[in-house]
Amino acid sequence: MYVFLDESFRDQHPTRRAFGVLAGVAISDRALDSVQSMIYAVRKPYHGRVLKESDEFKGNELLGTATWRSIRERGFSEQFNLVEEVLQRCAAASIVVVGVVCFEQNLHTFAANDPDRLSATFGSLLKRVDHLAKRSFPGERAQVVFDGRDHGTNSRNALAITNFLVKSPVGRTLDAIRQYPLFGVSQANNYALQIADLVTTVIALHHQQRPDARTEPLWRVVDRMVVRFREGTRRWSTLKVLSAPQ
Repeated sequence: MYVFLDESFRDQHPTRRAFGVLAGVAISDRALDSVQSMIYAVRKPYHGRVLKESDEFKGNELLGTATWRSIRERGFSEQFNLVEEVLQRCAAASIVVVGVVCFEQNLHTFAANDPDRLSATFGSLLKRVDHLAKRSFPGERAQVVFDGRDHGTNSRNALAITNFLVKSPVGRTLDAIRQYPLFGVSQANNYALQIADLVTTVIALHHQQRPDARTEPLWRVVDRMVVRFREGTRRWSTLKVLSAPQ
């Protein structure tokens, strides 16, 4: 099982409160190659119209101001249609959304400052990955793959995550996760990381509550990809909101 993750940082529209989204998709080892082929088939008709064959999906570009203006003025947007088709195919393929939305001050940047103390955002994310792997992907261990940031941030985050999973009593119970995170480059053919980018953008726009963004049809698809389950009296979700404003 691979978990591909990306980040988005925004201000909520009515409150101007800063928040971050660290989210993405979980894909079975056995399904990864077929997902690559599936996404290529979806995007191929849009080559030369919405994007070049060598272009990568960028959520901020495909779901930017020009897209919402096109929907208002013309009633449709090919960029929106492409994103919706990609997400619908991912939902049909039982790809799972995993992530955290964090409004907590000083925690929503997803950058580790102390190698021996993992932040609550990373901890919450890893617990959800572990639960999902054990519940829905038996026999597979989760390999977490982050869309790369700068070298310093990648190094600090990798060290803090590995130390948590290897050294801490709580981290050692999350034994369905491989103890070393990987960092990828969201280039033209790495469709799994690009799906993570689209999912993260939709989650961020939903919580941003931007009035001109018509994201609810996309959010409904993403929300269907979230796994919710009970353990005794506890309810779990693979997408967690931390310190949401009232």
